[in-house]
Amino acid sequence: MLPIIAQAQKLRMEGKQIQAILPNDHNARKLFRSVNWAHHLAPEVFGKSESVHDKHLVTKFFTNASEQKNAVDDFMDVVLGSMEMPRDIVSGLEWSINEITDNVLNHSQSKVGGLVEAITYPTNQMIAFAVADAGIGILSTLKESIPTLRTDIQAMGEAVKQGVTRNPKFGQGNGLAGSLKFTTMSGGSFEMTSGSGRVLTTAEETKRNPRRDYQYYNGTLVCGTVKMNKDFSISKALDFGKGIIHTPVDIIETHYEKEDSNCFELSMSEETTGYGTRKSGAQIRTKVINLMSAEPTYPIVINWEGVPVISSSFADELMGKLFLRMGALAFSARIRNRGMQELIKNLIDKAISQRLTQALDDVEGIGEI
Repeated sequence: MLPIIAQAQKLRMEGKQIQAILPNDHNARKLFRSVNWAHHLAPEVFGKSESVHDKHLVTKFFTNASEQKNAVDDFMDVVLGSMEMPRDIVSGLEWSINEITDNVLNHSQSKVGGLVEAITYPTNQMIAFAVADAGIGILSTLKESIPTLRTDIQAMGEAVKQGVTRNPKFGQGNGLAGSLKFTTMSGGSFEMTSGSGRVLTTAEETKRNPRRDYQYYNGTLVCGTVKMNKDFSISKALDFGKGIIHTPVDIIETHYEKEDSNCFELSMSEETTGYGTRKSGAQIRTKVINLMSAEPTYPIVINWEGVPVISSSFADELMGKLFLRMGALAFSARIRNRGMQELIKNLIDKAISQRLTQALDDVEGIGEI
């Protein structure tokens, strides 16, 4: 859908009128509305969805560096709350999405900017993402530095080589190369579609498929799948030679780490999930677990300032289940709550007490059996 939306936006900018007729199937129509495909295809007809998805980053346009940063931050916020992730996967994913979306702004010459979308599969321990534009395509871009290129397949082959770029002034040409290594070394895949070509790469093989004339795509689509591989090493994936070990700065370091106190701080007032449902409590609990895994010695400061009230189910899903998972000693050593309203404190105390009572009852029941 992203390439279709990009082309529709390009045609609209050229003065064309675009009409969107949604599928008849109820679930398909709901998907088009909830992830903003319908809105981006026909914004004058379909309103923008403001829903926050725990597994799906709604389609986002970006046309400048500020919008790109916001899109990447939203992307990482979704994935951090969706499943438990090794720190190196977090770093590699953010680095890759930054590089791919940056390519859109610096190389594609797309008048409509680009789009990014992601969906997570917690059961399968996998994340899929896509970035699309309506620009001049990879072949036209690289001909500036490699005028001998003739086909889109050739151009895509060059694009994923280390150090290949249309102009060194705009980058070192490691973005697509590093992203391909990241996705495939995790056990996933990397796919590019541009012009009349499509290239799909996994750790086992690379498939190159020319496309028919009616399938020609005026732009570039980059897709990837990433698996939660605990053995994945970001430094090996981003080894660009010269003995330099590259470990990129990630969202955990920039958004949550407090350099002066060797801890992570999670500001609840900045969380967009709300505080009224079990689903939102589970998302934030997953994020807390990911932060604890990132630095096993760091305590987690949960800052409740600006949050007036939470639901009992949210308190149980976040703090009750976290206490049960960690145990009393580890919980008290690593989780530090700050700025709580008295009502919130009472709700969390009650949730922990009930979970503790339930755990004791379960143990006693096993003893009786």
